[in-house]
Amino acid sequence: DMMRMLDSGVWALIILMAGTSITLEAQETALWYLGTYTRDILVWDEASEQVVDRIEMGHHTPADIVVNEGKDRIYVRDGTALHMELVDLKTKEVVDEFTLSQGNVTVRINGFAPHPSDEKAVIFAKRYTKLRDRYVVEGPFLLEYDLTNKTVTDTIPWPDDQERESIRFQYSPDGEILYMFAEDIIALDGSSYEEVDRWQISTPIESGVGRSRFGTAPQPYDEEGVATSLFRMTDPVQNRRLMGIAKVRLSEKKVEFFTLGEARPVRNFTLAPDGKKAYGLLEQGNIAEYEFWEFDLVNQRVSKRVPFAGRPRMTLGVSADGEHLFIYNAGNTIDVYDAETFDYIKQIVFDEDTTFEVMIPQTGNFTP
Repeated sequence: DMMRMLDSGVWALIILMAGTSITLEAQETALWYLGTYTRDILVWDEASEQVVDRIEMGHHTPADIVVNEGKDRIYVRDGTALHMELVDLKTKEVVDEFTLSQGNVTVRINGFAPHPSDEKAVIFAKRYTKLRDRYVVEGPFLLEYDLTNKTVTDTIPWPDDQERESIRFQYSPDGEILYMFAEDIIALDGSSYEEVDRWQISTPIESGVGRSRFGTAPQPYDEEGVATSLFRMTDPVQNRRLMGIAKVRLSEKKVEFFTLGEARPVRNFTLAPDGKKAYGLLEQGNIAEYEFWEFDLVNQRVSKRVPFAGRPRMTLGVSADGEHLFIYNAGNTIDVYDAETFDYIKQIVFDEDTTFEVMIPQTGNFTP
């Protein structure tokens, strides 16, 4: 066994060669909230495999859904990116909405992260002003928005004064830190937006190891404060790309990972509810080759590879009881497979094509 720890004040990196296990109880069911090309969000229950409710939105085509930290409300952006609506998940009703557009000024909301208090949010937006003979485009901007008074209360400086056409950001669970995911991971004070820390993932995090890219978005069945994902890195000695599985702990500035071998076009990494397995999809679209991959996280290996009839565009999900895998997107269907054998079971058909989805286990941990 080999263990190395690097503590440079920026990252602590642990390479684990011995198996570890995560103890998370499997969930019994989960509710999926599916946007459609109508005004409705479908509420689909995994256990019954039925649409158990519909949430009628005020604006057409709910295209993006953000779950709050308390998992009791969702923020829904419409297809025009002009309107945000707030849905109470207990009543399944729209209880509030806002827009930044007014008169001849249109503001498109291209990113949204609510504070855990649900009192404010950070918005990534562009402004379009219609004049008689032209449009004036301004931005993009990072804005602090007061969700109670529905006003912009601050403009957040761009990290390194470098404006970007896209950026991902999220609050820490306690709301004290706003993480910006750019070339590096930049931690800003959640109130003043001053930089308080930086994790330099843009450069090799260890001598002799090539640049690596780790996922930072938690899986539905991750432990709290952990984001598990596939990662890829370059072996500078043999000049080849490797892939593996990493666990990122933002609050501890720590990455744990192990390699699996040569990098392959495996995507849609999905963690099983018990944390001992994960799944992915090999997608080589140019030759229409699709495979289920099963990852044994305890013994740190690829445990199964099974070809299947995939789709040119698809997303992978795992059921809350860990027994089924779901293939969906695009369209109005979900293909159900056995998670152990990868045998095809059935197809679930909805009345409408779907746009976007979030899945919330009904007990246990969930971090969107």
